[in-house]
Amino acid sequence: MSKTLQIQVDPFLCASQERTISGALHYPDLMIIQHDIDPSSGPIEANLTFSKQGKFVVLTGRISANLVLQCAACLESIDFIVDINVKLAVFDDESMLSVLPDDYEPCVFEGDRLMINEVVESEVLLVLPDIPRHEVCPSALPTSSTDKDFTLEPEQKKNPFEALESLKKH
Repeated sequence: MSKTLQIQVDPFLCASQERTISGALHYPDLMIIQHDIDPSSGPIEANLTFSKQGKFVVLTGRISANLVLQCAACLESIDFIVDINVKLAVFDDESMLSVLPDDYEPCVFEGDRLMINEVVESEVLLVLPDIPRHEVCPSALPTSSTDKDFTLEPEQKKNPFEALESLKKH
């Protein structure tokens, strides 16, 4: 999969043709989740197919990636595997949300084009942890201020009377 997913499509036309879109998003191409992952992350690969289910346009397929996140506790890297089964009902009118087909998540878009990269990144964003953290950090973290490795930078307190020193008459 070397094709990029940075494309705009007409979902209704794609559904009538049962078009499959395959490709990858690399770190520099990311717009939504770039700040959530490490630049050393692998590409996000997707294989998505448009089709119709009754009167609805649906988008199904798979999104996968090997991402690298940063642990919030120890700041070390965490390998995070993404493997998503995509099952979206594509709408351009929010009033259709009330009749969403069973087992499908909504994908509402504006205008006449759908940005595939935005759909892929949004799906990945939904599975990213709010606070990435190892189950057990590779290095021991200090748990209290009495630990020998715990350091707290002392604040340099200013003497409130220093300003008066310059006002003294000699």
